[in-house]
Amino acid sequence: MSKAKLIVFEGIDGSGKSTLSTMVLNALVERKFPIVKFNEPTNFEKGMKIRQFLRKEIHLSREQQIELFLEDRKDSLEKNVYPNIKAGNSVILDRYFYSMAAYQSDALLEPEKIIDMNISRGYPIPDIVIYLDINPEISLARTRRRSMNEHFENLDTLKRVRQSYEKVIPKTALRLDATLPQIKLKELCITQIIR
Repeated sequence: MSKAKLIVFEGIDGSGKSTLSTMVLNALVERKFPIVKFNEPTNFEKGMKIRQFLRKEIHLSREQQIELFLEDRKDSLEKNVYPNIKAGNSVILDRYFYSMAAYQSDALLEPEKIIDMNISRGYPIPDIVIYLDINPEISLARTRRRSMNEHFENLDTLKRVRQSYEKVIPKTALRLDATLPQIKLKELCITQIIR
């Protein structure tokens, strides 16, 4: 059996990353592939505070956002990722530090610097990064079908976030056109994971 892998799904809001990562998880579980899935932000204390911010329920400064994301990632790794990898289960993460770099960066804080912050804390580079690329206009139309409008869901922000992603997504990532049929996207992901 191949070694357990850390697999990260990334993409702007509305790219379909959460739906696809769940489809991939379910398909692999059906095949008896040892794999689990978690989200970032987590459902732990710091992750819940981030979610409050994303829902516009509280205000956080840029520094507070950065620190909360870093601390929540520590919880994610220590409580979810590392124990499963040690037990032989591959782990799918719906968002990781590439999301943080894309969303929390701006003209004063480059996305590459945010990646460095994570690496300097010893947070691991994923074995597989799956990046769903989509035109922000299409992604925004998708997110507007949802009942809740989150903090970063506007066209200008999504365009900036997509540009930031382009600076930090590894060249080795599996880059997928998010407008392809879901069944095709699922097959491409599974092939990448089980090879």
